[in-house]
Amino acid sequence: MNQKKLLTAILLLLSIGIFAQEKFPPEQIIIGNFVGQTVPLRDFPTMPNNLNLDPKTLTVVPNESNTQIEINDVPPTVIDNLQKTLGQIVTRPIEQNFVGASSSESGFFPPDPTGAVGPNHYVHSVNSLVKIFSKTGTLLVGPVSLGTFLGFGGNSGDPIVLYDQLADRWLVSEFGNINGGNSLAIGVSATSDPTGAYNVYQYSFSGFPDYPHYAVWPDAYYGTINLDGATTRAFALDRDKIISGAPNPAIVIFSLPGIVVNPNQVKSPEAANLLGNTIAPNTPGYVTYLQDDGWNGVSFDHLKVWEMTVDWTNPSNSTISAPLEIPTDPFDAGELFGQGAISQPGTSQKLAGHGGIISFGANYRSFADHNSWLITFNTFVDNNQTGGIRWIELRNDDSSPWTIYQEGTYAPADGNSRFMSSSAMDIYGNIGLAYSIGSSTLPVGIRYTGRFDGDPLGTMTVVETTIKNGVGVRTNTYRYGDYGHTTMDPDNFTFWHTADYFSSNNAWRTQIASFRISGGFTADVGVSAIVQPENGILTNAETVEVSIRNYGSASQTNIPLELRVDGSLIASETFTATIASGATATYTFAQTVDLSTPGQTYSIEVKTKLTGDEFPSNDLLTKEVKNLFAKDVGATVIVSPVSSPGLGNSETVTAKIKNFGAASQSNFSVQYVIDGGTPVVETYTGTIASEQEVTYSFAQTADFSALGIYNLAVSTSLAGDGDNSNNSVTSQVENIICQPSGNCSAGHGFRLFSIAEINNPSACEGYGDFTNLVANLAPNSTTPLTIKTGFGSQYIKIWIDYNDDSIFTIDEVVVDNVQIAPGQGPGTYTETINLVIPGISAMGNHRMRARANWNGPVPANACQDTPFGETEDYTVNLGALGVDDFAIRNGELIITSTDNKHFDISLVSDYDGMGYISIYNMLGQELGIKPVGKVDGAYNLKLDMSSASSGVYIIKAGGQTTTAVQTARIIVK
Repeated sequence: MNQKKLLTAILLLLSIGIFAQEKFPPEQIIIGNFVGQTVPLRDFPTMPNNLNLDPKTLTVVPNESNTQIEINDVPPTVIDNLQKTLGQIVTRPIEQNFVGASSSESGFFPPDPTGAVGPNHYVHSVNSLVKIFSKTGTLLVGPVSLGTFLGFGGNSGDPIVLYDQLADRWLVSEFGNINGGNSLAIGVSATSDPTGAYNVYQYSFSGFPDYPHYAVWPDAYYGTINLDGATTRAFALDRDKIISGAPNPAIVIFSLPGIVVNPNQVKSPEAANLLGNTIAPNTPGYVTYLQDDGWNGVSFDHLKVWEMTVDWTNPSNSTISAPLEIPTDPFDAGELFGQGAISQPGTSQKLAGHGGIISFGANYRSFADHNSWLITFNTFVDNNQTGGIRWIELRNDDSSPWTIYQEGTYAPADGNSRFMSSSAMDIYGNIGLAYSIGSSTLPVGIRYTGRFDGDPLGTMTVVETTIKNGVGVRTNTYRYGDYGHTTMDPDNFTFWHTADYFSSNNAWRTQIASFRISGGFTADVGVSAIVQPENGILTNAETVEVSIRNYGSASQTNIPLELRVDGSLIASETFTATIASGATATYTFAQTVDLSTPGQTYSIEVKTKLTGDEFPSNDLLTKEVKNLFAKDVGATVIVSPVSSPGLGNSETVTAKIKNFGAASQSNFSVQYVIDGGTPVVETYTGTIASEQEVTYSFAQTADFSALGIYNLAVSTSLAGDGDNSNNSVTSQVENIICQPSGNCSAGHGFRLFSIAEINNPSACEGYGDFTNLVANLAPNSTTPLTIKTGFGSQYIKIWIDYNDDSIFTIDEVVVDNVQIAPGQGPGTYTETINLVIPGISAMGNHRMRARANWNGPVPANACQDTPFGETEDYTVNLGALGVDDFAIRNGELIITSTDNKHFDISLVSDYDGMGYISIYNMLGQELGIKPVGKVDGAYNLKLDMSSASSGVYIIKAGGQTTTAVQTARIIVK
């Protein structure tokens, strides 16, 4: 996460030496259970078109992280290799683009879309179903229930589809049903026909095998799982046996030596997945995982790579290596599980950005002189949690270990997050990168880019192309994805990608698209790069040098070229040498160009004009070049402080300073000003090279101790600065609300707080942030509030911060020191009191603070700590409640169970629209949701929690058009 300068060649050589020497045995060997061979998949019944109106058993689609969340105080990440501009090379249009599946077919979410392409078919799966299409998008089979197909009737989640090009077979997997759900069900086609019969196996694990991913390799299907939400394991599956339908195939389980698992997210290493049919004999399987220096135990950002070697004659002789550690450029994988990071238009609900995991799949291709392995993952690129895609091409050969050949962070500076990526490489070494995109102004959609082998390293040069624009947003959970999937056509040129978007609010749909980077034309040339000029102090006679690529299959010579500056034709010249197929060549124009105006940005265009060019769209390339001032510095972003609680009177102000000019600069003034006050002026004594950016921390600290919002400005002052418009940058810093605490261990404070939709039995927190729980209340209303405490003589005071200034004043008190059980000691005391909302116009969400204090009134200061008591914060949504809201609120939520694992849930209500029932863990993370229709006056659901961890869960039931909900708790044993 934070940039470090501790990496040396000695460290790298040491890690290579360890990698070459240490081997470790398997942790466990599991023998699979042969379930049997299915009837042909094409003969299974098709699922109904719409499951929403049929109450079904809700099996939670797991997405678990059970490690203790870490929030570490580390310096901000500085990522120097951001690609902030879009590529310009136009490739041929998308070849296929069709709908895969939808939430109305599945009845589950998130969809977990996956798919693979073979010679004649595309097999697509989402949670609960599988479909087979022709390669032109014609539906051939399905939708078929995934669980029915795999032989156990359930739909447990996390499907994966692979095409094994080495054996011409298909693999389809999801969670199994044996061992209490701690299992995987895997079907492998009996022939090359994906619509035919499958041999099905189940494998029982020591814990829940969440987020399973597989990879094709000659000697095994390698893969990884997130075991019980707490750690991760790699595995090797006996490929030969399950392809042949043999009994008792083994799966060899490896722990990953030296791994530090992501404490804040799902853990997901990835195994190398073979593209094409070429690979050296006895090549070991590979697994990789990212390591963020924001995690405890990680000192620098890097990848770890392990080698796995299996012995199927005696599986206990199989080994996994110590990790090879490969330093990377800095990245930030700090997304917190369950909170979401990707903003959406018109809602405060954020979506999961899937930070801290290696994206599926990690594709590998072998070439004549090297092997390439593509690895992608999400990284935040700024303090606003804007997502960018870190992509890395590792290379090795017969004698050298894996090293980074190229590395980039794709993050065009347009305010949109790019995330949930998946990539592959064609037979020419061209890369296709597909991903999701979204922001507070852009509903989540699906796009792709790419690059040609030989283009500038670390850069995606292909025009960003839309596969599908999003329409709706998700408002009821952070869950999205949980992955996309890019696979390679057996033709070795065509990329296929599937991911999901929202076709309307809260309704997901998957899209399947195929595209090529290589055009497949005979005559096709274009400008791939404008090498010179570059930004600097420019003259009236600048040389223009370009790179020309032959995209076609035939060699080309005598290529006409046109040069324009700001749209005006400057020169028409001819490249007379010969460029072989797939090769590039450089050309320098004899005609120079005038770029002599300081501070001006020029648009340089170069275009090829080959007679008979079959794809003119990639002929033209444009580059903007700026004539820099000699002297020009400025502040670009304020790094710290950022809005947070508890800001003090000695906060360090840190900002990024950039040299926009051509000459190196030092010894210039930097200053900060708070709320227009007296500037704090200091001198930057270091040296900043042209167009470089540094981080500067002021020696003089600042006072942000008073609660509220501060306007902070940082600026530079350089004598002779040629452009003062970029000197300063501003930000708002808020000292967020206090969090007072008290001793409640003897029973003081709240053991139940229940009003409207909030029904919160809680333990002793001292301070509890329950602002994720919302009570919908109306102005000029009186609402009963029920409070339970474990100690008498408790005074209760409640405020609602109507003006959202984080200061609780006397006119915001709605319950004023009501005493519960006067004179009593330990015990259980429950009382219902009235919470009165005046006739105000402050509509919307506001913080509600509830405080309990023993043996005396709660202080007027809502931030003051007290010796015995407790503080809990909630959210109140003030607004007019409709008839449907009161119908839900006045209904009854009934839950029964005979074994604390299977629950019958019934919402009895006068509401008549579509309803839903959802389940949350005690961290407030939504685990699953199910739309339900009304049957015989109630909304009914059978909830199977037999595969869930024991503990307390929250059930919420409401209408899809209401804000009111009913809540209850269940205990799973």
